[in-house]
Amino acid sequence: MFAYAIRSYFLVAIVAASLWRTPCRNNPCQNGGACFSFPNHSEEFVCICTAGWDGQFCTTPFRYMGCFTDTSARIMHVRLPDSKSNSPMECAARCHGYAYSGTQVGIECYCGDCLNAVKRPDSECIKACPGDSSKYCGADWRMSVYSNRAVGMPREEGTLWFRNNTV
Repeated sequence: MFAYAIRSYFLVAIVAASLWRTPCRNNPCQNGGACFSFPNHSEEFVCICTAGWDGQFCTTPFRYMGCFTDTSARIMHVRLPDSKSNSPMECAARCHGYAYSGTQVGIECYCGDCLNAVKRPDSECIKACPGDSSKYCGADWRMSVYSNRAVGMPREEGTLWFRNNTV
């Protein structure tokens, strides 16, 4: 009985010590990000960031990619219900899990993981966002596109790219 009590105490001490050393103990992830550590790799972890944040510690805000021409075939294939409080941040939050979010004619929000579009001057995306009048939410057949993750910027107008791979 005494040997069992010592062995049990020793196991509890080992488990407690391993929990003490986990990189997620003090959650290094910022802006509401969740930390996940890998069981057999005591120092490795990954942050799962909330919508609108990116980077190793969720400290990089989502990025404005530019104004793009939309077509009837749509440059992003997921259209969410129109929102009278639409803004770049609201649309990005609604598109959580997609690589891109895009706003158009103020109230429309689109999501996608790839983008095949022609970049236009920012001055063509002039519709004020109803949820944040200091931001622009596209225009007629013009979409203000944002990256929800760290994806590469297009090298030139008309470039086709899928996530980090430019074609």
